[in-house]
Parts: sequence; structure tokens; C-alpha cells
Amino acid sequence: MKVCVRELFPYPGYEDHVKMNIQTDEGGKVSMEELQAQIKAYKLGEGTTMRDFEIPGVEEGTTLKLRVITPANAPKPSPVVLDIHGGGFVSGNLDIDNYRNIAIAETTPCIVVSVEYRLATRELPFPAQLMDCRQAYLWLTRHAAEIGGDASRIALHGTSAGGNLAAALALYLRDHGEQQPALTVLMNPALGVGLTASQLQMGYLGAKTDYAHNVFAIYANMNGEAVSYYAAPLLSPTLEGLGPHMIVAAEYDPLRDEALQYAMRLLQEQVPCELYSAPRVTHGFCALDRPLTRWVHRGIAASLRREFGMELTEI
Repeated sequence: MKVCVRELFPYPGYEDHVKMNIQTDEGGKVSMEELQAQIKAYKLGEGTTMRDFEIPGVEEGTTLKLRVITPANAPKPSPVVLDIHGGGFVSGNLDIDNYRNIAIAETTPCIVVSVEYRLATRELPFPAQLMDCRQAYLWLTRHAAEIGGDASRIALHGTSAGGNLAAALALYLRDHGEQQPALTVLMNPALGVGLTASQLQMGYLGAKTDYAHNVFAIYANMNGEAVSYYAAPLLSPTLEGLGPHMIVAAEYDPLRDEALQYAMRLLQEQVPCELYSAPRVTHGFCALDRPLTRWVHRGIAASLRREFGMELTEI
């Protein structure tokens, strides 16, 4: 099945983004370079600071870079959100999440820390990336006070491949008796294996499907053996015992159905979960500063305030 842009009704302001992300007869009218320029055109609010520093890495003698965004109005001590960026496991960096992290930090308000995990290669596949994220999370549980944070109030936020890693980290922490996140926010997450209806509906065929499957094969180190549910969280036999989740899907996202399936399983297994299906946008829509994106970020901030035990305000 192939869906053309003329058969869709993109949310105003996201037309070019939808065309670029979905296989269409028309093709996109905006280049990746132009979108990257929009994504990186972030601004720090008055008094908000952003700094990088390093912590010990997983292996002895290695380091892991963290980026800390602290808004001027952050409580003292402040709740902390650990952000995990996307990029299909094999690409991406701290810069691509600056806009959303600044928005969440300033709106909540709280400290947002993003982690520069090692990207997946055939020589460095899963679970290296997950272990890097765990290392950053455990560092925060022990050293949050060093950045003005509250170690008892730490949430997770991940987008796309970062959503996969955030979901997997919550599962790993549960399984190993470690501190559960106050809230795990999954934005357009990649959670399963195999073809879904939303991938077919969004024209996710040919080269795009091959690329997605190939990069996941690199990350998960697929060699004919069973895939770990830490690599594909939808494979987990149970989601019981997890902390509260917030999942944001997108109507035109090929990954939509994975997000919906995970949310339904959480609810059915009595894990607190809120689910939002953003209308008429596609994968990565929250990287663009548009009214719908700002509404979603305010919703994330409201949910973080709720789980952090902060005063609730109108969004």
C-alpha cells in the first residue's frame, strides 16, 4: 500500500515535514539540511544555562559526555530528566534534542540532562548503547546534587531510537532492582520488530524499510538468535512493575502502531500510562517549533510536574 500526500491532510505548519518523511508520489519539498537548520535554531531563555561535562564511562578509563540544561526558575534542588536522543541507533547527537530539552526544562521547570551514548556499529552493537544510558542514569542517582538536582526525582525522556533506549532502560532498572524513573516519556518510540500496519499505511516501503531494518539489525546484533527484549521492548514477556509512562505517537508515523501496542500493554498490565496520538504529523514532529509541538511539550511538562510532586498549573 502506498499513501500519497494528496490523500493526507498534514497539520498546518508540518506539510513539508510530512512530505519528507512519507513515501509519496510528489516527493518532499524541503531538504534534510533545511530541516536540520530548523531543528538547531534553538534559543536559551533568559537565565537558562547549557553546559557539557564528562563522567566515567562504562569501561574503565573511558568517559561519557553529558549536557545539562538548567533554567533560571528551576527549584532547588530540582527534579531531573535524563534525555536520550534519537537517530536510528547509528547516528544522532546531543544537538538534535537541544530545542525540545530547553522547552521541557523551562516549562516544567527542571534540569534536563542529555547523554552522548556511543553510536551502534557492527563492532559496537547492543547492549553498549543501553549500558551508556544506564551509566548516566545511575550517575544521576548518586551525584544529582552536584548539578543542583534531586536524586530522588529522576525521569526519562527518549525520542525514536532514544524512546527504545528509554523503554529498555526502565525495563532493565526494574529487572535489576534499581531506582525506577518517576516518569518514562516515550516520543515516537521504536519498540518492536517486524512490519506493522502503520508502516504499510505510511508507504514505509523499499529503501526506507531496508534502511530501518538494517540499522536495527546492526544495533541488535541480529545473527539468527532471539532478539533481547531490552533491544525490542515489545518483546518483554511482562511490563508489570514498571513506573508511570507517557507515550506520544503520531498519526502519520510508521512507528505509530508500536507506540499504541506498548501503551495498551502497559494499561492492561496495570502500569500507569497516558497516551497521546498527535494528529496529522509524522515521525520527529516535535523537533520543529510549531504550535502543536509547543502544546505537546507543555503536556509533557504537566505530566512531569504531576509525577515529581510539583504544583500543577494550567497548560
